[in-house]
Amino acid sequence: MAIGTDSTIRFWGTQDEVTSSAGTLANDTVSANTDIDAWTNDDDAPNATATLKYQFDTTMPTAGSIDLYCVLENVQSTNDEPDPDVADDDYSKRYLGSFTINKASNGSPDVDYYDSIEIELPAGIASSQDMHFFIFNNGTSQTIGTGWQLWITPWTYGPHG
Repeated sequence: MAIGTDSTIRFWGTQDEVTSSAGTLANDTVSANTDIDAWTNDDDAPNATATLKYQFDTTMPTAGSIDLYCVLENVQSTNDEPDPDVADDDYSKRYLGSFTINKASNGSPDVDYYDSIEIELPAGIASSQDMHFFIFNNGTSQTIGTGWQLWITPWTYGPHG
């Protein structure tokens, strides 16, 4: 079946790696501001696909998730929203989605896993909004190994030509 003219289809932007120097991430901790670079939504896309590469150091978890959050940058001139702080239970600025961990039965530690989720991006305050992403190791009871990576691919709907 051919897709008809003016039917709604998806359009994707360029996939950007936003990880800069990701270290290990213990259970129930949030990544540091320096782990992930800021990302600019230069397409003003309302949606994205987030792809996470990760591994666990020694033992595979039996439950849990790796949750994705973001804060907006440059919301007033060069002033940013505050970064998440798990010590204050303030890591949920903007919850975007979860990478569900279900690898215990068939997974191995020290093996790279790739998971992707579709997310709705916050509207922000201006065109080409700057965002900063964070991941939260939520209840896996295990440490995520160093070298995890995060990519963002913006996408939207539009008419088929």
